[in-house]
Amino acid sequence: MARELSEKNLIIAVRADVAPLAKAQFPNAEVIPLHLREKRRLVNLATVNVVNCLPAWLRLFFLKVDAAICLRSMRAYLHTITFYLPRAKRRIACENLLLATPRMRRPAVENFVRSAFKPTLIPYPAAERLPTDVEANRLIAEEVLQRKVSDEEILPTLTPPREVSAKNYWLLCPFSSTKSKDYPAEAWARALKLLDHERAETPLHLAAGPSQADRLQEFACTLQSAGIANIHLAPPVPLPDFLQSIAEARLVLTVDTAAAHMACALQTPAVIVSAGQHPGVYAPYSKNGRQKWLLPPGDLPKGEWRQHFTPEMMADCMRSVFSTGGSVYRF
Repeated sequence: MARELSEKNLIIAVRADVAPLAKAQFPNAEVIPLHLREKRRLVNLATVNVVNCLPAWLRLFFLKVDAAICLRSMRAYLHTITFYLPRAKRRIACENLLLATPRMRRPAVENFVRSAFKPTLIPYPAAERLPTDVEANRLIAEEVLQRKVSDEEILPTLTPPREVSAKNYWLLCPFSSTKSKDYPAEAWARALKLLDHERAETPLHLAAGPSQADRLQEFACTLQSAGIANIHLAPPVPLPDFLQSIAEARLVLTVDTAAAHMACALQTPAVIVSAGQHPGVYAPYSKNGRQKWLLPPGDLPKGEWRQHFTPEMMADCMRSVFSTGGSVYRF
C-alpha cells in the first residue's frame, strides 16, 4: 500500500517499542508511537494505558484521512479507540476475533461503533495456504487497492537498516513473551552438542530483551556446562539493530516470537520450535523454504510439545536448513 499510494501519505500508529523499526522501514511516513504498558504496576493497567496514549490519540483525533486501516484482528478496547479516532472517509478492517468469546460489554461497544462509523468489516478468513492473519491483511489490502494481491506481495518483508556483512555467527533467541512458549535450555544444549561438526568454530550469539538479562545469563551457563563453546551474550539493542543482527546471522534458532517473524521476513535461515499456540493464525510461512517451523501435532496433549520435540529432531531440522526444502516440519 505504501508503494502504490506513496509512503509520504502513510501515517502509522504503532506501539512505542516498535516505532523505531517502523520508522526505519518507512522513513518517509509519519509514525505515531502508542505508549502501551504490558504489566500492571500499582495502578490499573487500562487506566495507565489510556493516560499514556492521550497525546497520540489527540494527534489521531485531529487527523483527516482518506482511509483508516486496522491490521489487528484481535482488537481490545484500546485498539478499537485508536482505529476509530481519525476522521476518515473509509474505515477498513477484518472482523474482531475477540467477539468469538465476548465479554459482556464488548459486543455492545462493537455494535455502537459499527452503527456510528459504518466501517467496512471483512469476514475473517478461514485457514488456507498462508496463516490466517496474513490472509486477513491480504483482504484488507485488496479492499484498499481495489485489486488482487499476490502471495509475494503480502508475505512479510523487512529491509535491514544497513548493508549486510559476512554471515559468521549463529544467533539463538530462546525466550518468548510468555514462558509457556520457551524450549528448555537443557534440550537446546543437547541439540547444539549434536551439531558440533556442523557448527565447528562458528560463534553462538545469545540474545534476549532487557528484562530477560538474568534469564539469558542462566541460559548461557547451562549451555557452557553442557560443553557448548564460543558463546557470546549480545547486549539488548534497539529493534532496527536487532533486525540487522538477524540479517547477518548464518542461522537463527528461536521459538515462536518476534525473532522468528523477522527471520522469515529477511529470508534468513532459521529453525523455529513452536508451542503450537494459535495454530495457523500467525505461522507457518516461508518465502524461500529455509525457515523451518516445528509445529506440534494438533492432537498432542497440552503442554507436551517440549517432550515431543527431542534434541535429535531439533538437530536434524537444523541440518536440513543448510539445504533446500519445505518450510514446515511436522513430526
